[in-house]
Amino acid sequence: MKRPVAKFECLACGHTDYQMSDRVIGDLALGECPKCGGDMAVVARELPPRLSEIEALVSKHFEITDFSITGDRAEFDVSTTDTKTSFTKTLQDLKSRGYLAALREREGELKLLVARHPKPKKENVLINVLMLMATIGTTFGAGYYFGGNLTYAFLFSGSIMLILGAHELGHKIAAWRHGVETTPPYFIPMPPPFPGTLGAIIKIKSPIPTKEALVEMGATGPIFGFLVALPLVVVGLMMSTTLVSAPFSLSFSPLLLGLLKLSIPGVSGFHPFVLAGWLGMLVTMLNLTPAGQLDGGHVARGLLGPEQHYKLTRMLGFTFIMLGLFIPFMLVWGLLILFLFRGLHMGALDDVSKISQRQKFLAIAVWVIFLLCIPIPIG
Repeated sequence: MKRPVAKFECLACGHTDYQMSDRVIGDLALGECPKCGGDMAVVARELPPRLSEIEALVSKHFEITDFSITGDRAEFDVSTTDTKTSFTKTLQDLKSRGYLAALREREGELKLLVARHPKPKKENVLINVLMLMATIGTTFGAGYYFGGNLTYAFLFSGSIMLILGAHELGHKIAAWRHGVETTPPYFIPMPPPFPGTLGAIIKIKSPIPTKEALVEMGATGPIFGFLVALPLVVVGLMMSTTLVSAPFSLSFSPLLLGLLKLSIPGVSGFHPFVLAGWLGMLVTMLNLTPAGQLDGGHVARGLLGPEQHYKLTRMLGFTFIMLGLFIPFMLVWGLLILFLFRGLHMGALDDVSKISQRQKFLAIAVWVIFLLCIPIPIG
């Protein structure tokens, strides 16, 4: 069905846009210029071919009730009985022509936003390789610093890199499943007396399409890393009764590690597998904090609206500051959360459709892991 279209041009600043309207050429819209507040006149009654194609692609899967198009940006008022399917098909059609779409709900109405899709910048993979080599070196150095011998250093470095690698592999698999472009992982070195690394990050180069993808991308990395850390910790605790362990003690421990240590008799010191698991669980807990752009923040944002998630982020920041009275580094973590995540999490392109039971299960799993990895003071 051909929709009535009018091209409006501001008589004062020259701003133009296309709207769904029955007005004829020459009609005036007094004071309606969104840019300067001037008067706009109808100067044409047809969409140009490029914009007409966008409208046609949207109308294949949505019922359009109104629209406004300015330059390469368009906003459609739409309706559909199946937002998930309609949006997925529309996004696929638009991406093939260099556009992206986002679905939002405002005051009970569905808004489909369409804009040009910028091409992701190419990354210099050499940087990733150099950071990986540096992190292997610093974790080896940290293992030697803590354990005092090459065997301890090799086992610690190998196990912590295995945990971190599994974590990043989980993110990459989820990104591949949902068609999200990402960089290779950037491993972050940190020389002794620190434990060799601050983990790793993957930069997301294209928008995350759905809330299901958002939950999965946030959850799979920590789950993969935890599933590698757990058996390493168990084996390490069992071997801590017979092999030489690091001559040091820790003032706090992940809850699960503390429970495992109590359940295995005769444990003394920390085998390198245990130290790697301790660090891996700590990094997992920090990543799973449901705040901002952290892994746990992605999961929480998939379940919550932007304002709700922002309030949760602020509350968690202040909570960690209070916990810093008992575990000092938590004070720093709370301050970082408040400083780094001062804006709303933008969420997925489709911020309307509900997530499936599978993603709800993943969310429950990561909150359980988060609780098991929370640090507690130990004697």
